[in-house]
Amino acid sequence: MQIICVPPQGFAANSYIVTADGKNAVVIDPAQPRVGDEMRNRGLIPAFVLLTHVHFDHIGGVRGLRLQGANVLCSAGESVLIGSDADLCEMFGAPPPGFNADGTFSDGETKFLGGLKVTAIFTPGHTSGSACYLISDEKDGDRALFTGDTLFRGSVGRTDFPTGSDSALRKSLKKLVGLDGDLTVYPGHGEQTTLADERENNPFLIGL
Repeated sequence: MQIICVPPQGFAANSYIVTADGKNAVVIDPAQPRVGDEMRNRGLIPAFVLLTHVHFDHIGGVRGLRLQGANVLCSAGESVLIGSDADLCEMFGAPPPGFNADGTFSDGETKFLGGLKVTAIFTPGHTSGSACYLISDEKDGDRALFTGDTLFRGSVGRTDFPTGSDSALRKSLKKLVGLDGDLTVYPGHGEQTTLADERENNPFLIGL
Protein backbone atom coordinates (compact mmCIF):
# COMPACT_ATOMS: atom_id res chain seq x y z
CA MET A 1 0.00 0.00 0.00
CA GLN A 2 1.39 3.34 -1.05
CA ILE A 3 0.26 6.53 0.69
CA ILE A 4 1.01 9.87 -0.93
CA CYS A 5 0.40 13.07 1.03
CA VAL A 6 -0.42 16.15 -1.04
CA PRO A 7 0.14 19.08 1.33
CA PRO A 8 -1.93 22.21 0.78
CA GLN A 9 -0.82 25.34 -0.97
CA GLY A 10 -2.31 28.16 1.05
CA PHE A 11 -5.12 27.35 3.46
CA ALA A 12 -6.50 23.86 2.96
CA ALA A 13 -6.20 20.37 4.37
CA ASN A 14 -3.73 17.58 3.76
CA SER A 15 -4.94 15.31 0.99
CA TYR A 16 -4.00 11.65 0.76
CA ILE A 17 -3.79 9.35 -2.25
CA VAL A 18 -3.77 5.65 -1.38
CA THR A 19 -3.17 2.86 -3.88
CA ALA A 20 -2.69 -0.88 -3.57
CA ASP A 21 -1.93 -1.67 -7.21
CA GLY A 22 -0.15 1.49 -8.40
CA LYS A 23 -2.99 2.24 -10.78
CA ASN A 24 -6.33 2.73 -9.03
CA ALA A 25 -6.44 5.06 -6.06
CA VAL A 26 -8.62 6.08 -3.15
CA VAL A 27 -8.33 9.78 -2.32
CA ILE A 28 -9.03 11.06 1.17
CA ASP A 29 -10.14 14.70 1.44
CA PRO A 30 -9.01 16.11 -1.92
CA ALA A 31 -8.69 19.68 -0.71
CA GLN A 32 -7.55 21.35 -3.92
CA PRO A 33 -7.69 20.72 -7.69
CA ARG A 34 -3.93 20.15 -7.65
CA VAL A 35 -4.61 16.71 -6.16
CA GLY A 36 -5.91 15.68 -9.58
CA ASP A 37 -2.74 17.04 -11.21
CA GLU A 38 -0.62 14.99 -8.81
CA MET A 39 -2.53 11.86 -9.74
CA ARG A 40 -2.17 12.45 -13.47
CA ASN A 41 1.56 13.01 -13.04
CA ARG A 42 1.80 9.64 -11.29
CA GLY A 43 -0.48 7.82 -13.73
CA LEU A 44 -3.08 7.09 -11.07
CA ILE A 45 -6.83 6.77 -11.65
CA PRO A 46 -9.14 8.28 -8.99
CA ALA A 47 -11.58 5.45 -8.30
CA PHE A 48 -13.01 6.67 -5.00
CA VAL A 49 -13.04 9.81 -2.88
CA LEU A 50 -13.48 9.45 0.88
CA LEU A 51 -14.48 12.52 2.85
CA THR A 52 -13.80 12.69 6.58
CA HIS A 53 -16.13 15.70 6.62
CA VAL A 54 -17.30 18.33 4.15
CA HIS A 55 -15.74 21.57 5.37
CA PHE A 56 -14.66 23.78 2.47
CA ASP A 57 -10.94 23.26 3.09
CA HIS A 58 -11.27 19.50 2.55
CA ILE A 59 -13.39 19.38 -0.63
CA GLY A 60 -11.96 21.82 -3.19
CA GLY A 61 -10.72 19.06 -5.47
CA VAL A 62 -13.73 16.76 -5.26
CA ARG A 63 -15.63 18.06 -8.27
CA GLY A 64 -12.68 17.56 -10.62
CA LEU A 65 -12.06 13.99 -9.46
CA ARG A 66 -15.76 13.19 -9.77
CA LEU A 67 -15.65 14.37 -13.38
CA GLN A 68 -12.85 11.85 -13.89
CA GLY A 69 -15.14 9.07 -12.69
CA ALA A 70 -14.48 8.90 -8.96
CA ASN A 71 -17.32 7.89 -6.64
CA VAL A 72 -17.64 10.16 -3.61
CA LEU A 73 -18.29 8.49 -0.24
CA CYS A 74 -18.74 9.84 3.27
CA SER A 75 -20.66 9.02 6.42
CA ALA A 76 -24.44 8.98 6.26
CA GLY A 77 -24.54 11.81 8.78
CA GLU A 78 -22.14 14.00 6.84
CA SER A 79 -23.79 13.56 3.44
CA VAL A 80 -26.74 15.72 4.50
CA LEU A 81 -24.39 18.61 5.35
CA ILE A 82 -23.14 19.02 1.78
CA GLY A 83 -24.42 22.35 0.53
CA SER A 84 -25.61 23.46 3.98
CA ASP A 85 -24.20 26.20 6.20
CA ALA A 86 -22.23 23.47 7.96
CA ASP A 87 -19.84 23.06 5.00
CA LEU A 88 -18.57 26.61 5.75
CA CYS A 89 -18.29 27.49 2.06
CA GLU A 90 -20.44 30.60 2.35
CA MET A 91 -18.88 31.61 5.68
CA PHE A 92 -15.35 31.60 4.22
CA GLY A 93 -16.22 32.78 0.71
CA ALA A 94 -15.38 29.46 -0.94
CA PRO A 95 -17.19 28.11 -4.02
CA PRO A 96 -20.17 25.85 -3.24
CA PRO A 97 -19.42 22.12 -3.30
CA GLY A 98 -21.12 21.34 -6.62
CA PHE A 99 -21.45 17.62 -5.84
CA ASN A 100 -23.43 15.12 -3.81
CA ALA A 101 -22.27 11.90 -2.20
CA ASP A 102 -22.54 8.85 -4.44
CA GLY A 103 -22.72 6.55 -1.44
CA THR A 104 -22.40 6.50 2.33
CA PHE A 105 -20.95 4.44 5.15
CA SER A 106 -22.63 3.35 8.32
CA ASP A 107 -20.58 3.27 11.50
CA GLY A 108 -18.14 0.36 11.45
CA GLU A 109 -19.02 -0.58 7.89
CA THR A 110 -16.25 -2.04 5.73
CA LYS A 111 -16.06 -1.64 1.98
CA PHE A 112 -13.45 -3.07 -0.38
CA LEU A 113 -12.36 -0.25 -2.68
CA GLY A 114 -9.66 -0.55 -5.30
CA GLY A 115 -7.94 -3.45 -3.57
CA LEU A 116 -8.09 -1.75 -0.17
CA LYS A 117 -10.13 -2.66 2.90
CA VAL A 118 -11.76 0.53 4.18
CA THR A 119 -13.58 0.68 7.52
CA ALA A 120 -15.45 3.82 8.53
CA ILE A 121 -15.31 4.86 12.18
CA PHE A 122 -17.87 7.53 12.99
CA THR A 123 -16.26 10.25 15.10
CA PRO A 124 -18.70 13.16 15.50
CA GLY A 125 -17.51 16.27 17.27
CA HIS A 126 -15.74 18.46 14.73
CA THR A 127 -18.92 18.04 12.69
CA SER A 128 -21.93 15.90 13.47
CA GLY A 129 -21.04 13.43 10.71
CA SER A 130 -17.24 13.34 10.92
CA ALA A 131 -15.62 9.98 10.25
CA CYS A 132 -12.16 8.45 10.33
CA TYR A 133 -11.08 5.71 7.95
CA LEU A 134 -9.03 2.67 8.85
CA ILE A 135 -7.49 1.47 5.60
CA SER A 136 -5.56 -1.74 5.18
CA ASP A 137 -3.93 -3.72 2.42
CA GLU A 138 -4.55 -7.37 3.11
CA LYS A 139 -1.69 -8.43 0.84
CA ASP A 140 1.09 -6.65 2.72
CA GLY A 141 -0.65 -6.15 6.08
CA ASP A 142 -0.18 -2.37 6.13
CA ARG A 143 -2.76 -0.38 8.10
CA ALA A 144 -3.27 3.36 8.43
CA LEU A 145 -5.78 5.64 10.14
CA PHE A 146 -6.97 8.81 8.42
CA THR A 147 -8.45 11.12 11.03
CA GLY A 148 -9.45 14.30 9.21
CA ASP A 149 -9.98 17.05 11.77
CA THR A 150 -10.85 14.73 14.65
CA LEU A 151 -7.29 13.99 15.79
CA PHE A 152 -4.06 15.85 15.07
CA ARG A 153 -0.52 15.41 16.29
CA GLY A 154 -0.71 16.76 19.84
CA SER A 155 -4.14 18.27 19.40
CA VAL A 156 -7.72 17.74 18.23
CA GLY A 157 -10.24 19.45 16.00
CA ARG A 158 -12.22 22.51 17.07
CA THR A 159 -15.88 22.17 17.93
CA ASP A 160 -17.20 25.73 17.57
CA PHE A 161 -18.39 25.47 13.96
CA PRO A 162 -21.97 24.49 13.05
CA THR A 163 -22.90 20.96 14.23
CA GLY A 164 -19.72 20.74 16.34
CA SER A 165 -19.86 19.31 19.86
CA ASP A 166 -17.20 19.12 22.54
CA SER A 167 -18.92 16.26 24.36
CA ALA A 168 -19.32 14.29 21.13
CA LEU A 169 -15.66 14.84 20.28
CA ARG A 170 -14.54 13.47 23.65
CA LYS A 171 -16.57 10.31 23.05
CA SER A 172 -15.07 10.00 19.57
CA LEU A 173 -11.52 10.40 20.86
CA LYS A 174 -12.18 7.69 23.44
CA LYS A 175 -13.30 5.47 20.57
CA LEU A 176 -10.01 6.06 18.74
CA VAL A 177 -7.95 5.48 21.88
CA GLY A 178 -9.62 2.08 22.19
CA LEU A 179 -8.57 0.86 18.75
CA ASP A 180 -6.36 -2.23 18.82
CA GLY A 181 -2.62 -1.85 18.45
CA ASP A 182 -0.60 1.02 17.07
CA LEU A 183 -1.47 2.76 13.84
CA THR A 184 0.13 5.46 11.75
CA VAL A 185 -2.18 8.46 11.89
CA TYR A 186 -2.63 10.72 8.88
CA PRO A 187 -4.43 13.88 10.03
CA GLY A 188 -6.22 16.58 8.08
CA HIS A 189 -3.70 19.20 9.16
CA GLY A 190 -0.12 19.02 10.38
CA GLU A 191 2.31 16.15 10.49
CA GLN A 192 1.58 12.45 10.66
CA THR A 193 1.89 10.71 13.98
CA THR A 194 1.08 7.37 15.59
CA LEU A 195 -1.81 6.36 17.78
CA ALA A 196 0.64 5.15 20.43
CA ASP A 197 2.31 8.57 20.58
CA GLU A 198 -1.04 10.31 20.85
CA ARG A 199 -2.28 7.99 23.60
CA GLU A 200 0.85 8.85 25.59
CA ASN A 201 1.44 12.51 24.77
CA ASN A 202 -1.69 14.19 23.44
CA PRO A 203 -3.19 16.16 26.36
CA PHE A 204 -6.71 15.72 24.94
CA LEU A 205 -6.38 11.92 24.99
CA ILE A 206 -4.69 11.36 28.33
CA GLY A 207 -7.18 10.07 30.84
CA LEU A 208 -9.87 9.06 28.36
